[in-house]
Amino acid sequence: MKEILLVAPYERLAKLGKSLKKTIGIPFSIVKGNLDESLDKVNEGIKKGAKIILTRGGTAGYLRERLQVPIVEIPVTSFDILKAIDSVTSKGYKKIAIITTSNIIFKTDYLNKIMDIILLFESCKKVSEIQGKVKYLIEHHGIEAIIGDVIATNEAIKNGIYGELLESGQESIIAGLNEAKMVLEISTKERARVKEIEAILNMISEGVLTIDKENKVTVYNASAERIFGSGKEMVLGNNINECLPSSTLGEMLKKNKEEKDVLLEINDKKIVTNRIPIIIDDKVQGAVAIFEEISNIQNMELSIRKKLSEKGFVARHTFSDIIGKSNEMTTLKNQAIKYAKSEGTILIYGETGTGKELFAQSIHNESRRGKLPFVSVNCAALSENLLESELFGYEEGAFTGAIKGGKKGLFELAHGGTLFLDEVGEISLRFQSKLLRVLQEKEVRRIGGDKVIPINVRILCATNRNLQVEVEKGNFREDLYYRLSTLELSLTPLRFRKEDIIPMAISFLKEICDSEGKCLKWDSADIFSSLLNYDWKGNARELRNFIERLVVTSDNYKLDENFIIETLHCKRKAQTFKNEIKINMTNNLKEMESEILKTLINQYNGNKDRLCKDYNISKTTLWRKLNFKNEK
Repeated sequence: MKEILLVAPYERLAKLGKSLKKTIGIPFSIVKGNLDESLDKVNEGIKKGAKIILTRGGTAGYLRERLQVPIVEIPVTSFDILKAIDSVTSKGYKKIAIITTSNIIFKTDYLNKIMDIILLFESCKKVSEIQGKVKYLIEHHGIEAIIGDVIATNEAIKNGIYGELLESGQESIIAGLNEAKMVLEISTKERARVKEIEAILNMISEGVLTIDKENKVTVYNASAERIFGSGKEMVLGNNINECLPSSTLGEMLKKNKEEKDVLLEINDKKIVTNRIPIIIDDKVQGAVAIFEEISNIQNMELSIRKKLSEKGFVARHTFSDIIGKSNEMTTLKNQAIKYAKSEGTILIYGETGTGKELFAQSIHNESRRGKLPFVSVNCAALSENLLESELFGYEEGAFTGAIKGGKKGLFELAHGGTLFLDEVGEISLRFQSKLLRVLQEKEVRRIGGDKVIPINVRILCATNRNLQVEVEKGNFREDLYYRLSTLELSLTPLRFRKEDIIPMAISFLKEICDSEGKCLKWDSADIFSSLLNYDWKGNARELRNFIERLVVTSDNYKLDENFIIETLHCKRKAQTFKNEIKINMTNNLKEMESEILKTLINQYNGNKDRLCKDYNISKTTLWRKLNFKNEK
């Protein structure tokens, strides 16, 4: 079934419609029928998808009174009328009446004079008027023939006079189809707009209710249904005072004044509402009300607070960010992945720059808490008092400078997630006891507070100290050490996994080039081989800083080995000036001198030419001083 349905009251109209289907580019379906006969067929067509009904005469008026879908009437043209008049007059009839339900402007005076006939034109507003109109014309005007639709011609025949069907020609049907197409397009756009507005209204959490100036409900969304407890079918189109007696929106039509933040109780629900009249040309045409349950507002506020507090507490790194394929690094990553599946506390050992926080974030993201907060604090960067207030939080007025309303501690903010305590070996013994209590009891009390707050937090710790040694020295509580060291992870320094140096350097190089907006090329990874002869005591952090210096100081678009060696030499030289050389004191001055030179060669990565140049000595002198025992 097409969206346009042509209802043909007579057979010839149906045939003409079928012939047009082959030539006109407008898709439509056809059913035959008149009045009641057509109603069932049209209803069936509507069920199958018909959106616009195209018909004519009394059938159009009849269907318009009984259906909600748009009815487009096939127009009656002057040509259609003249054709019918010619047919009737050719049969000898002189007193003729045209009866139609269509609103047609047609002048009969000129035809009466030209054709020497009596021609009357009568328009009926309703189909039910046709029968009486036919009898009246026969009895009072002596009409001999009736021109009209199926109903009018049938009535003429019943009353013993001639009936001529006013048929629609091809042009009339085409005009009707074009109008039906236009109405369909407008109707489709309107339905889409209505659906869009309906979808928006049903998506929002607030209840929306509107009425017109007759107090009839025109908009009633899903949230309003939930608040009032009445379905749309019971409300839409009905008087609001009857279908929703608990609403006072109807009073807006009398008050003509908006109301904001009005508190109501509807079906035992606390509601806040805003109401405003709809005014057009200084006249009230209706009213709009927006409803919201107070409990929803409270929950939304709590949700917003939670999101704001969690903002920034995110672990950005995963195990895929940890560069290194050495046996040591592979073993560490596999061990850390296993630890991530556990809920146990992890103590991460490692020198400065070995990536302790990188591992901590990766463990968090790999764990079941990965989508919850990751909160990090550097214990060495804060004084004892400040660390306590940061971790435990405080109540308003707890101390001078405490912010109004108090402050949540990091334990609270990390609830459900992970708290990473970096440099945990630096905290004082006094604070260690407080931390131990929180870990044991799994609850925290804010400074100045009188109630305990339950917490569910996984603890990850990191330190560059040997805590066992610190326990033996009395600098770290033994019970806290065992509480923190359920699982231990010891990160290998970069100098003991040299095969990771070049991959890390290349990764840092790409990252820094992106951030600096530079594009550096290189022939192969071999140009970085000089980096393997350096100890990188600052580990990944020191290596990254060096690569950044390479990127910043490079004047060429291409990196080469000499530039890397030169930059590394400058780094060593700078360290040489800053560092002291420690040698064993002996009675042999030449032996001490040889030891100094050997240490310098180490720092120069074995580059004797550079050493001789910087210290203004010849290679022969250097060789002689290194091999002083061979001198005679």
